[in-house]
Amino acid sequence: MEGLQQLKHHTDNNQRKHSIKRDVVWITISSLITYLVASYLDLAERYIDWTALGEFYQLDEIIFVLLVFCAGLIWFSTRRISELSLSLKHNLAMQAELSQNNKKIRQLLNDKQSLVQRIALVRESERDHLASELHDIFGQHLAAMDANLTVALNQTDDPTLQPILESVMDSTTVLRSITRNKLRHLKPPSLDSIGLKGAVRELVSEWKQAFQGREHLSLEIQDHEIPKAVALSIYRGLQEGLTNISRHANADQVFIYLHQFREPGNACIQLKLEDDGQGFNSNIEAQQGLGLISIRERCEALDGEFYIASRQPQGTCLTITIPYDPII
Repeated sequence: MEGLQQLKHHTDNNQRKHSIKRDVVWITISSLITYLVASYLDLAERYIDWTALGEFYQLDEIIFVLLVFCAGLIWFSTRRISELSLSLKHNLAMQAELSQNNKKIRQLLNDKQSLVQRIALVRESERDHLASELHDIFGQHLAAMDANLTVALNQTDDPTLQPILESVMDSTTVLRSITRNKLRHLKPPSLDSIGLKGAVRELVSEWKQAFQGREHLSLEIQDHEIPKAVALSIYRGLQEGLTNISRHANADQVFIYLHQFREPGNACIQLKLEDDGQGFNSNIEAQQGLGLISIRERCEALDGEFYIASRQPQGTCLTITIPYDPII
């Protein structure tokens, strides 16, 4: 960017110098032509003869008026040039300051993107750690409790103890179900093994079982081309969108479109999630959810776009578009 600005400034200087030289040449040529014409026609003598006819009106003195007027024009032009020069210096100083501020802003934006990406990595690492803790500790202990309760139920004949053991087993079953759901939410299926397409299908299938809604799914992507960070952001965006639909939308149907396309200079992947629910107030509700804010920041950290709006005739439309460099 700075190289282009310097090249433009150098080009402008060359054009300005060429313009000055051209003007000087024209002034010189005009002066020479005037001298030749005046010499050939004896304009000075003719001027004296003409002004003598108007001696009563002192027309012969008009030449001094013209000299003063020309001097005044020169003074006026000099003043204006000086003012324009000061204004140009001021504008150049402002341009330099703006350029420096823009550089600082770009650096801050780059730092913000790097920070958001780092936060996303830390968050995913924490989710993986928590998922491992749930699986290795809660899962194993709940499985052991379930096995021990089964053995106790089979070995006891105490009619007062059996209902208590069955109640504890039911609670254990509920806890195991909640743990499994939390594990699926915290740790998505391996994108390296089943790809984004398989992970999306699995997520939609689990959501459909819990939500009991109808889904319309369209997947047109090439898993091997999509970087993991981009795939994970798309997956988390869809996960958050489906969670919001099940909690707030009161919808009967969802429409999921995931496809790739190319723009000049880069490839893009786009997720569009629509529902036929009650919609939202774009000025208030769209800015309240921390989950949506997190998805927006992740998209912007990857130079992507996050957009949420009302869907016609009713419902909500969430769109995530992220550019990426295809994996070869």
